[in-house]
Amino acid sequence: MTTDHEEPCGPSYRSFCLNGGICYVIPTIPSPFCRCIENYTGARCEEVFLPSSSIQTESDLFAAFMVLAVLGTLIIGALYFLCRKGHLQRASSTQYDINLVETSITSAHHRFSLSRFIPSFYT
Repeated sequence: MTTDHEEPCGPSYRSFCLNGGICYVIPTIPSPFCRCIENYTGARCEEVFLPSSSIQTESDLFAAFMVLAVLGTLIIGALYFLCRKGHLQRASSTQYDINLVETSITSAHHRFSLSRFIPSFYT
């Protein structure tokens, strides 16, 4: 996009702009300048400029971080649930074992107590 003050460079500046840039002069400014094509920048279009790749890289890093955060949360939640479930099963199993022991001791005690009152010829 040229303005009214810009003029294309003459043949003496043919190779002034690099990488496909277009050379222009403004009569009141002593040195020419370049209009660069896409992905190039600099006074003479000498630098490669890839904004989409840097934005894409940041976006990819953010997405990867979010995926790792979600996966980490799910794994921690699953481990907590499994440990908690295992703890409850162990607690109820232990309680069941204690009840069995108490029942066995009580049964044995009753058998022993009854045998004192039952004559030996009945046993």
